[in-house]
Amino acid sequence: MRWSDLIGASLASLRQRLFRTLLTVLGVVIGTTSVVVMVSLGVGLSASITGSQDTNLALRQVTVFAPPPQEAVADASVPTQMDENMLTTLEAMAGVERVWPVYMVEAELKVGAYSGWTQVMGMPLDAIEAMNVPLAAGEIPEPGAPLSFILGNTVKQQFWDPFSNEPADIDLMAQPLFVTFLEQSPLQEMPVPGGGGVVEDDEPAEPAAPPKKFIVPVAGMLAGAEDEWGPYSDIVAADQTSLIKALEKGFPGKALPGQPATADGAPKRGFIYSEFRVLASDTEAAELLYTDLQEQGYSSYSDIEWIRESQSVALLVQAVLGGIGFVSLLVAAIGIANTMMMSVYERTKEIGVMKVLGAALSDIRKLFLIESAAIGFFGGLFGLVFSFIISAVVNAVVASAGDTGFPGNISVIPFWLMLGSVLFATAIGTVAGLLPAHRAMRLSPLAAIRAQ
Repeated sequence: MRWSDLIGASLASLRQRLFRTLLTVLGVVIGTTSVVVMVSLGVGLSASITGSQDTNLALRQVTVFAPPPQEAVADASVPTQMDENMLTTLEAMAGVERVWPVYMVEAELKVGAYSGWTQVMGMPLDAIEAMNVPLAAGEIPEPGAPLSFILGNTVKQQFWDPFSNEPADIDLMAQPLFVTFLEQSPLQEMPVPGGGGVVEDDEPAEPAAPPKKFIVPVAGMLAGAEDEWGPYSDIVAADQTSLIKALEKGFPGKALPGQPATADGAPKRGFIYSEFRVLASDTEAAELLYTDLQEQGYSSYSDIEWIRESQSVALLVQAVLGGIGFVSLLVAAIGIANTMMMSVYERTKEIGVMKVLGAALSDIRKLFLIESAAIGFFGGLFGLVFSFIISAVVNAVVASAGDTGFPGNISVIPFWLMLGSVLFATAIGTVAGLLPAHRAMRLSPLAAIRAQ
């Protein structure tokens, strides 16, 4: 028999038992919908974690906090200080596109009667621009301009009203910002010479000169709500060159905060950075670079490490959800096998007539396999349609709920899931029809003809 004849005969047989066929197809629809919706939730979770890896600069960055300990370094060429030599070493590593030195200084910020503590990050201007975060107000300062700050969208929350215990109602772009740079963190205990503030010869210690205060304008404010967290939401950034010049005025003749100094506080030669931001060429290079730095003993961190772990969790969730949906599809496969077996018993005489007339055993087998495959195909196709409807409803409900932590849709149905669901449902239907087809093929022609 030709394939067109087999397909036509199979579809005609399904139409003759339309109600039973629809119920069997409905089982496949439910199973396919369950699988697609469950897997789409896992895909949406994974997509919300990774975002766009090509444009997300944070996924290409590796932050180096400290070099390997000196006692653990056998190679004399490996730098053990966060200085220019280490900067040159990092720039020469494979997969590195740029290295930005970062110099951090503890500071007290004061606006009106409100004050807060923070760390000012001195960075090259191109590093600030490379953050690729839109500004809600202001602009990036020009090279050589006096010291100014770029503030994250949540910095305002560091200023609290002591009476209402809520964030202060201030405008950082408009009100004067008074800044006092500290030689050490305010949380560290200040040593007192001789104990109790009295020197050994009972002469009162000379009071230290009050630290110099600066009025620093806010050049720009990063976009985002005041309670919206992000990788740069609490940043207080400044051009590194302008920051160092301001500190030299604030600490004349003395070592800058965090810099090597003599016993009397005079500066030593060289400059020590707080950290290095290493930008890799792509996410794969960032992952390899992070692993290499860890093996060499560097203290480092990369968002790509967290992303990979989160992706593993998302794949596990996706597999679990898909497995739950697969159970429904397995039940549907049992329903297909039952329907086709009933069809064999009902058409026993028809099968006998076909054999007597010379129909090949392979044609009889193909006839039943096509019927079961058609049930799986139509069930998978309609199940995919219902999956799109349910996915759209879920996304609409989540979107209406407000900020849930998902930057995109929570349910995502990619093309491979669309095609795979229909093909898988068709394959399940075909496999479920193997036993009934084999039963039909093995029927005795004479016994089948005599059957009532």
